[in-house]
Amino acid sequence: MAAKNKRLEALRQKSLDDINQQRLGFDEMIQRAEHAGETPNEVFVRQVLIRFTEIDQRARAQDITGDELKSLLGQAKHQNWFKAYVCPQRELEDEGCLLIDEMEEWNVPKTVITRLRASLGKKIQGAEADPGPARSALLALFEEYESWGTYSDDFQETMDKYSRWLSIAAASALIVAIVAIQIPLFLIAGLLAAGLAGSCVSVMARMPTVDITLSGQLEGYGRRILCRVGVGAAASVIGCSLLVWGVLPLSVEGQSFPDVFDACAARDLVPCSYANALILLGIPMLIGFSERALTSFEQTVFGRSDRSRGGR
Repeated sequence: MAAKNKRLEALRQKSLDDINQQRLGFDEMIQRAEHAGETPNEVFVRQVLIRFTEIDQRARAQDITGDELKSLLGQAKHQNWFKAYVCPQRELEDEGCLLIDEMEEWNVPKTVITRLRASLGKKIQGAEADPGPARSALLALFEEYESWGTYSDDFQETMDKYSRWLSIAAASALIVAIVAIQIPLFLIAGLLAAGLAGSCVSVMARMPTVDITLSGQLEGYGRRILCRVGVGAAASVIGCSLLVWGVLPLSVEGQSFPDVFDACAARDLVPCSYANALILLGIPMLIGFSERALTSFEQTVFGRSDRSRGGR
């Protein structure tokens, strides 16, 4: 119970700091307007400040819950966005362009940036003639900015989480493969584990670390990872089978892959040599790393695909 109260108090202090930052943002915009010689609507400003005070007081209440603190922070952010109606008229366009430029620096999808410039950005450009629509557009941009900022943080956290799990999976699979290859009974399992390690590394190498994907793509990314890892592991087993059968001829230092496989599978208590072990580890890992391996194997065994023959 004490630990729970301690966590709640820590969350309360952080929420109070964040709420205070939101109010400071609104106060700063008032100062900018006054410095520009404009007088914001006193009734509107008073209403927003009163609402900030109510949010702060509620956050300090002893019966507050963690979920309510998060809700109050969201309300404070909404109040802060009303600074769009306080922003100096001559600075409306600069403020809006700055928000869009910063979102572009976050690598938000270009389609989103183009849409924002064509819709909200265009409205803000008419601030000098009619500030009403420009202020409404700036308010919408504040919402978009906050939404993409939160999503960008979530995106990075999700990618970091996937990277950690894939790194652990790749390292574990490689260790299992090294051990299994030295045991003839588990040799095939070792090849599968090696292919699994290569597939995990392949997924990590191709993760979208530069451009932020749309939310729909991110939600299904975990399923795509499992599919790609599974396909890579299956491709490594199929590829090694084709090598053993001689369908895909491959030789290293005068030794064919079937010779290396048989040498390690037929031994009794003698460990597989380092050279042979590296071949049995490296080849399935390489196959698992290649996303096109399965398609290539299909074409090798069954010839050209139906799509290629039919032109569809």
